[in-house]
Amino acid sequence: MSYVYQIDYWVFTIINGLAGHWPWLDAAARLLLNDYFVPTLLALALLALWFEHKDPTGLGDLLGLNRHNQRAVLTATLSAALANLLLKLMNLFYFRPRPFADHSVNLLLYRPTDSSFPSNAATLGFAIAAGAWFFNRSWGWSLMVIAALFGLSRILGGVHYPLDVVAGAALGWFSAWLIHQQTGLVNKLLELIARVVDRLGLT
Repeated sequence: MSYVYQIDYWVFTIINGLAGHWPWLDAAARLLLNDYFVPTLLALALLALWFEHKDPTGLGDLLGLNRHNQRAVLTATLSAALANLLLKLMNLFYFRPRPFADHSVNLLLYRPTDSSFPSNAATLGFAIAAGAWFFNRSWGWSLMVIAALFGLSRILGGVHYPLDVVAGAALGWFSAWLIHQQTGLVNKLLELIARVVDRLGLT
């Protein structure tokens, strides 16, 4: 395991070493790696996907395309919740110090005190992206790029090792896959939401 950590740290030094040289790169990294920008962007993307109508004639709804997108949004949302739960459970049994705790790094963010492994950012980003990807490839790939940039920026900013991000991405994907298997649950939730919306007269 020490050999793996050595490689992990070596890759970290390469990526984090890019910080502090170009103001535009540091500014972009700070925008991406903060706790609010990307999560808000992902939430807005899911909102847009929920209401997306690809066919202005309305035939898309008749073909079930909009309902398909809504399944994607529900799956992504449930995946994020499950991934966060699994991450918290993992943190109860394993704690990895952040890179800045043991090394001199180019730090572009405040100093988080929770475990570095797995990356919270990568876990959340890839859980949402993978949840959408199972139903809508075009949106899923776009969200995947955002999630990857989210994770990469956290390495560049000095708050995660590469292995943290890879583990977070794997945890997010695994959570999305588990939720995707529960099609009955997703469909029941979608039917419940439809009934509530109908009763409120919002249809």
